[in-house]
Amino acid sequence: MSLEARGISVSTAGLQPKTLLKDISFTLNDRTITLVIGKTGAGKSTLLRVLAGLTERSAGNVYYGGRLLWKGGRIDRASLLENAIAFQFPEHQLFARTVQGEFDYSLRAYRLPKADRVRRITDALAGQRLPAACLERSPFLLSGGQKRRVALATIMAAETPWLFLDEPSAGLDAASLSRLKEELLRWKERCGIVLATHDLDAFLPIADRVLLLYRGQIAADVTPEELMANPNLLRQYDIGLTDAMEVAAALKQAGFRLSSIAFSPERLAEAIDNELRRGPKQEAHTQVQSVVQDTLKAPALESPAQTARSFVYALDAKLKWLVYTLLSIGIVLQTGWEGLGIALLFVAGSVSTLTAEDRSKLLRMCEPLLWLVTIAVAFSGIQWTGSEGFSFSFSHAADTFRRWFAFFEITVIGLVFTLSTSSAAMKSGLETMLMPLRRIRVPIEILALTASLVLRFIPLIIEETERFIMIAKARGKRASKRGQIHVLDLPVFVIPLLIALFQAVEELIIAMEWKGYMQHRVAAVQSIRQANPLKERQSLWIGLIFFMILVCTRIYGES
Repeated sequence: MSLEARGISVSTAGLQPKTLLKDISFTLNDRTITLVIGKTGAGKSTLLRVLAGLTERSAGNVYYGGRLLWKGGRIDRASLLENAIAFQFPEHQLFARTVQGEFDYSLRAYRLPKADRVRRITDALAGQRLPAACLERSPFLLSGGQKRRVALATIMAAETPWLFLDEPSAGLDAASLSRLKEELLRWKERCGIVLATHDLDAFLPIADRVLLLYRGQIAADVTPEELMANPNLLRQYDIGLTDAMEVAAALKQAGFRLSSIAFSPERLAEAIDNELRRGPKQEAHTQVQSVVQDTLKAPALESPAQTARSFVYALDAKLKWLVYTLLSIGIVLQTGWEGLGIALLFVAGSVSTLTAEDRSKLLRMCEPLLWLVTIAVAFSGIQWTGSEGFSFSFSHAADTFRRWFAFFEITVIGLVFTLSTSSAAMKSGLETMLMPLRRIRVPIEILALTASLVLRFIPLIIEETERFIMIAKARGKRASKRGQIHVLDLPVFVIPLLIALFQAVEELIIAMEWKGYMQHRVAAVQSIRQANPLKERQSLWIGLIFFMILVCTRIYGES
């Protein structure tokens, strides 16, 4: 069964829509492995989710064997069952009491006869080298490697014509990665595979085709051999050559002939060995050793994501805490719209300092808060007037809106702070500011840790919620809108979400305790701070000026 994309485009919603994919078109043949590559933010994961029917497209359509995935505004359920998708760290999707329950949930949508269901489960377990006895065990009592194999087995048991994998090598050691490549070659015998990855060394040797994405568009559609013949494509689109490619290019430039295409460490070693057998060994060995050492020692270029970040990311966390505290106090003091309007200027300016990716995150975080404000304002205006029944008081609604708007401004400034500051820097900065309170035996470490966790936990909850909604939709094979989940899929959403949040908090606390308490706190804070003193002074003065303006506005308003 072929897989075809025609004119696929995806854009985000909101006041400032962003194009994630633009006019994507291609046709993939059955029983092939296609790599989707590109730098971070190029649209790889979005493309996989569109192909799987998990992300709504703005234009275009996907065809499974000529059958439409979207018919009008609805997903064709038969086409939806033609694919399976595995996200990064698939072991995080487990939720059932037993491994058998995991298989039952994944296969429920296919309505298989019992004999066929048992056969698929048995084959999937064998493919992942898992014993049949594990079916009665709790997936949460398995080792990390066994959990991942169980998760992959539940995906493979569906035996869909198409399999989508998002960064499948994440977190794998060398032995596990080697087994995964062997499994991919076995799966290729009966299904087509589309794999989004940054690990070209691992997967390029087994691929049949490569789609290179750049800014949401297909910049190149080539075979692995064509990509090796023109490696400048990787440089041109900010991906960069792998170590094997860098060494091969350096050897060729030094005059060392390579008779075969060496796009993996194994093939490069084989090509070098073949050439060494043909010429003077001592001289060739010395040449190869010198070129390899010089190439691998070359400094890595700074990534575009790093260079694009504004000064706000490097500002001292103590300064951010001070400005955030002053502005929060100033906003809370306001009783009229003039002060809130002035504060809005600072809010807009601070949001503009974030990267495009972080601004997009902030908008997603603010969406539920805006709905809460809307509902609160609407209900606050409803009044019971006795004989006249219900009426709507615009003055009460306006007053509620003003109060909620102040809270909204404080929240947005806090989110800007959170998105532009690491957890360790947030905690260390607040702890330094509270240091005078140590004299009266105030537990400033606990206060700093608690405040940092609260600020970091809000975006974490939102991001993890979106991730597990996507996973629940993929496993349940239900055609629901973005951000929505079917009531029957709540167990597969809620349980993994809570486990992930508990684990994240535990890991964060442990990491912050080790970094902040156990290993030279002062030295750690100094190493984090890399700001420009002039920028810091300017930022402090801007914050103080806005604070004084807000205070004066409050005083003037009362007079």
